[in-house]
Amino acid sequence: MRIIPLFVIILSNVWSQCIGDLSYDNIIDDFDTDLLVGQIMVDASVPEVSDINYDDKVDILDILILIDMINSGYDICEIFWGEETDAVPEFYHSVDVDSIQINQVREYYDIAKNVWGNFGPLEFWIIGTDASDASELDEMYCELRILKDPCLSNQYLQWCLNREYNFTDYANYGGAGLSLTRDEQPNCDSYSYMQITLSSQYPFPNETDYNVVTMHEYFHAYQHAHIFTYDYELRAELMVINPWWSEGGAEYMAQLLYSQQDGVSENYLRNRMSWKMQSKNDLFENELISDIEYGERGYIAYDLGSWAVAYLISITDIELYLNDFYDSLNNNDWENSFTSTFGMSSAEFLIDFHQFLDLSLQEQLNILP
Repeated sequence: MRIIPLFVIILSNVWSQCIGDLSYDNIIDDFDTDLLVGQIMVDASVPEVSDINYDDKVDILDILILIDMINSGYDICEIFWGEETDAVPEFYHSVDVDSIQINQVREYYDIAKNVWGNFGPLEFWIIGTDASDASELDEMYCELRILKDPCLSNQYLQWCLNREYNFTDYANYGGAGLSLTRDEQPNCDSYSYMQITLSSQYPFPNETDYNVVTMHEYFHAYQHAHIFTYDYELRAELMVINPWWSEGGAEYMAQLLYSQQDGVSENYLRNRMSWKMQSKNDLFENELISDIEYGERGYIAYDLGSWAVAYLISITDIELYLNDFYDSLNNNDWENSFTSTFGMSSAEFLIDFHQFLDLSLQEQLNILP
């Protein structure tokens, strides 16, 4: 019975909110200007979409910028895959998730997008620990998919509710992940989007890892936003099928960014990376990290993959990794992008990296910023 009012609420937020769209109708016009003036006059607590110039306050400057945007015809609400956007992600949550946790996710998403860029369309789905609440959110989620994507039939609903690792599984077993839909249909306009799902356990919201995981998953959104193809298999190849590259990159970049925040111990990154280096003891003889698949031993690729990206950046440059490499993926395959960006083949790099693993821990830690 509770699904009906919840779904009515969700209908008012079907599309990504964007800066300046105070009426949440996916259009910026004079009505939004009137709303902004009203907010300033009553000195009310204002939503994020009202801060047009991102200075953490709303004043006459925001009005002037908004008027200029309207007069220029600039459509800030339109999102193009792979291009940075001012659109605000959609945040959905089960009813047992409180505002503190939601604001926590928003905070670390903001930190990540301010450094790596804002890409979308993006949805956050935050799941609590009550399986019944998660099940209700699942129904709402599946209905929303049909509402947003005209290519989906009503038969999709049952498949969606029974999909592998749905929100009830997140409530029961925890975890986090990024998924996406980017399909090209011949007779209709399919809706492309990225989705970050965060549970409330493993890690728990009161743990440091919860904030790191939020940024880890957003870095995956960054990676996928730089791959334009609609072909699933090609996308998997450009992400690298085994986890050392994509997961290692997301993990290191998230740990690095978290370590740079105010109040975080200056030894945080060294301590985390020291712990990750222990996974080298679980490598088989002559095994490369690129040989390890997702699954029971996947943690080795996560841990040592984060070290591999840290080492690669230390011998090249972080801008080459973040910008040059990912910007070249659409015009090259993964190996050619790697070679042209870093001046060596991935095979050469991996041999060099595994020699690096034989150094002392202190020598290894010295490459960290």
